[in-house]
Amino acid sequence: MLTRFMTLIATFVLATSVLFRFSPDYRMPVCVIVSMAGIMLAVRSLLTGKIVYAVVFLAVLGIFTPFRSRQFSPVPASILDLLTLALLAASPMMIRKSTTPVVASATPEKL
Repeated sequence: MLTRFMTLIATFVLATSVLFRFSPDYRMPVCVIVSMAGIMLAVRSLLTGKIVYAVVFLAVLGIFTPFRSRQFSPVPASILDLLTLALLAASPMMIRKSTTPVVASATPEKL
């Protein structure tokens, strides 16, 4: 529940920052919120056994590290913001638990 709430907040903040460029100082709070969401989503991915998604969310954390907020010029930063926005929007579908069993037993009807 907390992960979904944090993901929604990060998605909203990142979408607002993509649509409206307020000032150069806006980047620090956006980076903090997206970094927190990245950490939570990485932990959630590890708990559900999806290691590849955990690595992807840790990469988001590396990109949005608040201590290096001016590491990209405006054009690559906008592209990374849009890609991260799409990733955060798709994250509930990506890290949900699978409903199919990992190993399906062979039944006599299928043989």
